[in-house]
Amino acid sequence: MAKGLRLAAAFVAAAGLLVGGWLLWLSQQDALDALPQADGRLVFERERQVLSDARIERHMIFRDARLGRVGVTISVPQAITGAAMPVVVVLGGFREGRDNIAPFGDMGRTVLIGYDWPFSRKAFDGDALAALSPDMRRRALGVPGQVRAVLDWLDGQSWADTSRVSLVGYSLGAVIAPSVQRVLQEGGHSVGWTVLANGGAGFGTMIADTPALHPAWARPVLGMAAARLLAPLEPAAHLPHLDGRFLMLSWSSGAMPAQSVADFQALIPANKSLAVRALEARGDARPAVSLLAQSVEAARDWLTAEQAISPGDALPPFPSQQLRPIRPELASSGGGKPAEVVPAAARE
Repeated sequence: MAKGLRLAAAFVAAAGLLVGGWLLWLSQQDALDALPQADGRLVFERERQVLSDARIERHMIFRDARLGRVGVTISVPQAITGAAMPVVVVLGGFREGRDNIAPFGDMGRTVLIGYDWPFSRKAFDGDALAALSPDMRRRALGVPGQVRAVLDWLDGQSWADTSRVSLVGYSLGAVIAPSVQRVLQEGGHSVGWTVLANGGAGFGTMIADTPALHPAWARPVLGMAAARLLAPLEPAAHLPHLDGRFLMLSWSSGAMPAQSVADFQALIPANKSLAVRALEARGDARPAVSLLAQSVEAARDWLTAEQAISPGDALPPFPSQQLRPIRPELASSGGGKPAEVVPAAARE
């Protein structure tokens, strides 16, 4: 019996040393080098289009040998005429890209890109153990490379002006956006304007202090693990290296630890153009809805003032009560038409 216990203890100790050594090795990796890039040009698989009164939403699925499935919703005006349009990439807090761009409504002569997060539904339902699985880590580290691959594809589209790219991240998107922007910069895509709403730094702190994650007892341990496993995505590793102009928006009730928010805002070097605003919920039973509505309005106003999008490109924002995930093909009003599968153009 005693011999069996000693063997079990030795096995646990050896496993602990292996895991500890692996986590230490991960923490020593260069953040940029650890983020995988596409194997080549994205391969188009399929597309679904949804028509509204003014715009076309193209939900497009690509594939890459290294990064796997890549999904985006690209919203453009129905009538594409004149000069190429500025591009706004949106990384939001919903799983689907079309839900992430829905709060922006009709952005006029602008290419609006909503990115599909490649995570499982469990990761969005607060399952902490699923959120830090090896598969989850692989998918998470592939996000910046996937967004860069989409911009590489856009380079070949005559209607998209990839010299006028803005990046808008809110909630989860604000935390991941710095790593995405740095990978875009390294790939030759200049992001001129960046809006970060309800972001924070320090994965360990954010996960350990997230009440929605369960089981609760695992949060501190998972926080420490996340700091190692997700280190290549850590905002602190990328924000100081970014170029362009920035608008940071903090939410009064964003469930983000105060220290994480303060650290996040302090990471932009002093010589960068930076505007910081704190937003308070405005008499809404759902504070997150009010704060998202204000963030969208602030982002549109700031991008217009910065000439990231031309004056007149963006129409008035939706009322806050309409800011929710929108499934256009299921909507009963608003001029939506049923989704249909369409063949891709030859150049895609």
